[in-house]
Amino acid sequence: MDTLASIRAQRAEVEALLAWRHAAEGEAKCLAWWRLQQCRAARLTLLSDVERASLAPLPQPPKGTLGRLQSLRLRFGLLTLERINPPSPIARRLRR
Repeated sequence: MDTLASIRAQRAEVEALLAWRHAAEGEAKCLAWWRLQQCRAARLTLLSDVERASLAPLPQPPKGTLGRLQSLRLRFGLLTLERINPPSPIARRLRR
């Protein structure tokens, strides 16, 4: 395990969490949540199973963040917040 990479990933996630908490409601909040989710997904690849189990869960996504199908799959346990991909319109805005 690369300690420096995991520290950098943790810092990126903390910064994304702060940005999400301070974002205005609406599109800015949705984009900030997706950035936070992407930081978490990147960080999970660097952690052991024990470390993953000790992480606090991601905050619930704001209204309008997930697509309809994603919401249903999440509700039925077919998806997890850490493994979900943004809908294509949001993914395009995240790349900007």
